[in-house]
Amino acid sequence: MNIWSSRPEVPVTRRTVLRSAGAALSLLPLPAAAQNRRPPQAVRQRERTLLDDGWVHQLGDPAQAQQPSLDTRNWRRVSIPHTWNAADALDDEPGFYRGPGWYRRRIQVTGALRAKRVFLYFEGAFQVADVYADGDRVGGHVGGYTAFSVEITDQVRRARAGSTVVAVRVDNSHDDDIPPYSGDWTFYGGLYRNVWLVTTDDLHFDVLDHASPGVRVDTPHASAERAVVRVRGRAVNDSARPATAVVRSTVVDARGRELTSRQTQLRIAPGATAEFELLLPAIEHPRLWSPESPYLHQVRTVIESGRTPVDRVDAPLGIRWFSADPATGFSLNGRPYQLRGTNRHQDIVGRGNALSDADHIRDLRLIKAMGANVVRLAHYPQAPAVLEAADELGLALWEEVPMVNRATMTRAFTEHHLNNIRDMARQHYNHPSILVFGTMNEILLRRPDPQPTGYEAWIRDMLAEGEALLRAEDPTRLTAMVGHQAAAYNTSGIADLPMIWGWNLYQGWYGGTADQFGPYLDGERAAHPGRVLWVSEFGADSDARLHRVVPGNLPVLAGQNPYQDQSLEYQQFYLESYLRQIDQRPWLAGTTYWSQFDFGSESRTGSVPHVNTKGLMLSDRRPKPVYYLMQAWRGVDVLHIAADLWNRRAGVGSREQTVTVYSNAASVELFHNGKSLGEKPTDSIGHVSWMVSFTDGRNRLHARGGRLTDDATVHFTYHAPQPTPAFHRLSVSAGAIVQYVDPDGTVWLEDREYTPGGWGAVTGDFTGGYGWMKNNWVDGTDEDPLYQTYRKGMTAYRFDVPDGRYRVTLRFAEITSAGDTGGDGTAVPAPGGTVQVPVGWRVFDVAVNDRPLAPRLDLVARVGQHRPFDLTADVRTSGGRGLDIGFTAITNVPVISAIDVLRR
Repeated sequence: MNIWSSRPEVPVTRRTVLRSAGAALSLLPLPAAAQNRRPPQAVRQRERTLLDDGWVHQLGDPAQAQQPSLDTRNWRRVSIPHTWNAADALDDEPGFYRGPGWYRRRIQVTGALRAKRVFLYFEGAFQVADVYADGDRVGGHVGGYTAFSVEITDQVRRARAGSTVVAVRVDNSHDDDIPPYSGDWTFYGGLYRNVWLVTTDDLHFDVLDHASPGVRVDTPHASAERAVVRVRGRAVNDSARPATAVVRSTVVDARGRELTSRQTQLRIAPGATAEFELLLPAIEHPRLWSPESPYLHQVRTVIESGRTPVDRVDAPLGIRWFSADPATGFSLNGRPYQLRGTNRHQDIVGRGNALSDADHIRDLRLIKAMGANVVRLAHYPQAPAVLEAADELGLALWEEVPMVNRATMTRAFTEHHLNNIRDMARQHYNHPSILVFGTMNEILLRRPDPQPTGYEAWIRDMLAEGEALLRAEDPTRLTAMVGHQAAAYNTSGIADLPMIWGWNLYQGWYGGTADQFGPYLDGERAAHPGRVLWVSEFGADSDARLHRVVPGNLPVLAGQNPYQDQSLEYQQFYLESYLRQIDQRPWLAGTTYWSQFDFGSESRTGSVPHVNTKGLMLSDRRPKPVYYLMQAWRGVDVLHIAADLWNRRAGVGSREQTVTVYSNAASVELFHNGKSLGEKPTDSIGHVSWMVSFTDGRNRLHARGGRLTDDATVHFTYHAPQPTPAFHRLSVSAGAIVQYVDPDGTVWLEDREYTPGGWGAVTGDFTGGYGWMKNNWVDGTDEDPLYQTYRKGMTAYRFDVPDGRYRVTLRFAEITSAGDTGGDGTAVPAPGGTVQVPVGWRVFDVAVNDRPLAPRLDLVARVGQHRPFDLTADVRTSGGRGLDIGFTAITNVPVISAIDVLRR
């Protein structure tokens, strides 16, 4: 059995280490409060200036783009953060721009600036960057999610025109040798995080070591009784003379009171670096850091020359210790502590990943307000503002490098992976919120075809090399890797490499049923009792326009993939099931839902194209009902009627539908139009529901539990199973088991079979379904879910409506999926793995009350594949005939996506 602890094996003795070493790359600016991200100015010799304005941008590779003399008047003016894929990753064209783009701006040079060492610090550029100053290449970086810095001192000092021109080439082209090879998110290109100008004296802490702070802080001994703080770092002498320096580290509390301090003296040769290590006198009875009480000390490390402070780095210090045990799960500060939270991508649909610090901080506050105590930063290191906010808010972090889906069997790929690990470990070492560093996610999900001999063994060895490097870089944290539901991680030995093994589990979404989740975990635990287990992902897509009156497990059609129900209500059903099963397994070290927010994934083809919609919140940060469920589960004071995103409902033959309330109150009473429906206890996850008999029109709901209350209004439309003389309109989403609410507020009903006197399909199969696994997006419309489902093979739809005049609108789209035989055994051509339906493959007649409406309708010939096609007919019925919409197969079987019947 492996019991992993955060305490490194470092003796608590007084020692100072002095060594010389060559300078490496990069710089991290001074840590600062997450709210304003500005460093203390007690030592003015190091200054940071935000360079987010004044840039111009051009896609492509303009000739001489790095040269100061280039005319850029036709370039686009932009502010940083910036991405060039915010729009094209959402359009109807497959793919998005992946290639080079350039950014340029001038830096004004003053006499004071010429006297300094001058650096540029980039928080992130996706994914290969080359930096030029006055035409000289001064450095670059490979990797889209970690920071890097370059020095421009020489260029600034010889600048003649009063300014230095900085040019940055960024390239987000795919490269087989650069991880991530692929991933279920959009690889936005650009300078999408902040850029800083940093200046120091000649004697300074190292600013060119993988963009690290130059100072590392940890606690080799921490307990409730005493804590020992260790400070290590690198001092650099960039002058032409030897330097004698004093390095002093001081720990202050949140009020700025000094708690402990120690110093050492260094002798540094010209152009050399010196490493130092200080073990400070112990802090007695320290205040500890935890998600419930995120108390932060500060470690101020100053370098002095001749008693004059010349540089200072401040680091947050959260005193805590932690461990993970296969039998008991996670422990924090000596007590069992269940980590329960979520995953987060750095993305807002329509803006891409070009988020401001305020965006990042808001996101973490929303997560904290949900009651989460842990966030997995998927699938890459995230912005400094994220880490600073987590430190201050009290959110434990799992941060990981972008090793996702697949690897390339080259040494170059491995080296880039290792460099990502170094970047992450060194840049973010000082953040107490980070408890887990991860090095891989689902690496066997997308295998090469054909798979090279020895692929799995090579993957294991590559991951083992990264694991060893991470433990050497940072022995104070737990390490983790993640697999999808595949036995190969066990048989290859990959799952035995890290301290924590995470499973991404989606029973009930990508197959199976939700109640299979817990038993799968039990089986893994029984087979591998020495592993610490974490559920790193679980989730189900949902679309706020889709609703299922009676949610439950997904129906599976014979010979078909599972029908993916993307209604909000199925997501609720799914998560309710998972939370109950998680509560039954306290030995899980952590669980993190996938994901907090809907995020961009260009290749996805669900009901909201190009977006992964598994979020607990919409991309605009509006909560879905499951956000409030998580709050109730986590004990946050909440009472929420799950109706704000389902405030337009319809029912056929019944007015009774479920109303769900999520609350941490012991019991809740619900009122409908002022009448009490009774008080009920909430269950173990904060769920309670009632059957409500809605009236036509406006329905007022009020719920209260103790001092908590909530109100909601639902507009309801009742449809008799047999149309009455008062019939006005009926809208049907063919092939669907969910209701769809369109932009006008019309509720398109779920499909049904015809019964005499009523309405529905005459023969034909349900097919289609909501899900990127099956159907493509529909070009030229925002109503994808209405066109993505369809019924095929029916001979007719009948509507036994009263006599009168009607406008009938039929909606079609050819969205045939891989494996579909069209109804007569004719297989769909799929060259290159892409389903392509040719002209003439599906042809059928459409008639309304025997009047031809669309003879020999060929959707591909009319509008092309994956495009909407609507037909409208004005019909008068008499003699009680009703409406009969007939379909006659000519080649393969007919399809229909939606039918709207409106009385004129």
